[in-house]
Amino acid sequence: MEVLTDPKLCRTVTDKYPDYFTFDVEDWFSNPDNYALKEGENIGFAEPKDNGVYWVHFCFHTARGKQALDLTKRLLINLFENKPAKMAVGIISKENKKALWVVRTVGFTSLGEVETKNGLCEMFYFMKEDM
Repeated sequence: MEVLTDPKLCRTVTDKYPDYFTFDVEDWFSNPDNYALKEGENIGFAEPKDNGVYWVHFCFHTARGKQALDLTKRLLINLFENKPAKMAVGIISKENKKALWVVRTVGFTSLGEVETKNGLCEMFYFMKEDM
């Protein structure tokens, strides 16, 4: 697993999902507080918000099943060991059953459903002390 700092390298994965990754990757990487990790064609993004809360997103192009579970855990460990993160928070589309399974199985706690511009989603959090 490596820290990802190159937006062009990031785009080799995110450009495969143009409907999902609509943010400006170059702009995101211009903020030195943002944190991204890459393993193969799988990326974990973490964006600090306030008081140790990081919004996270996982883009797993190839990781599935047990590999996705292990990778999610390792990404969280890396985040909590290398950044002042105390909590990871994320939102997942209710239609993305595989991602919902991964975060529930890893131990994220649901905060309930939220309506977004992209439809119905579920919000989750994971605390550092739960590692």
